[in-house]
Amino acid sequence: MKPLYASLACSIVVTACGGGGGGDGTDAAPIAAGVLVINEIMPSNTTACADPFGEFDDWIELYNAGDVDLDLGGYYVTDDLRQPTKVILPAGLIVPAHGWKLLWADDQVQGLDHLSFKLDAKGEDFAIAAPDGTQLDMITFGASTTDVSLARFPDGTGAFAACATSTCGAANGPACGAAASR
Repeated sequence: MKPLYASLACSIVVTACGGGGGGDGTDAAPIAAGVLVINEIMPSNTTACADPFGEFDDWIELYNAGDVDLDLGGYYVTDDLRQPTKVILPAGLIVPAHGWKLLWADDQVQGLDHLSFKLDAKGEDFAIAAPDGTQLDMITFGASTTDVSLARFPDGTGAFAACATSTCGAANGPACGAAASR
């Protein structure tokens, strides 16, 4: 596989989507076009960001650019584009308005935000899809440097770039603004 910076590619499919909240007793709304994006991803985490159990697992940060909280119940995530519905996210997994939600890719049953797969630091894909299977966002990354994330700067809209100082559930800072094509 090519080095991370040479093979980094991402695309956003801007499609209106329905379902996923609001009618199930939560205050979360359905996800609309361009509102939910992959904001930061760390495929090789050894010291950068610990989960609530004190473990340094790989992680994905989602960003909600909308004005209401979003319930991800019924949405899908995958690390294999041939299996776009690999993992269904549970109800109650909320991304706050103009906020972030971390998903831990650790292949452990430790809560709503832990996924049943790990990211491959040698490179792979990660995607999120609506309940109807419509892809909302995806990233393809190459070989990763340990404890260096790929992040959008500014949040939710910028291109992915290497981020020497990961933000792990917070606004991406200037350390994430360098060009990813080094």
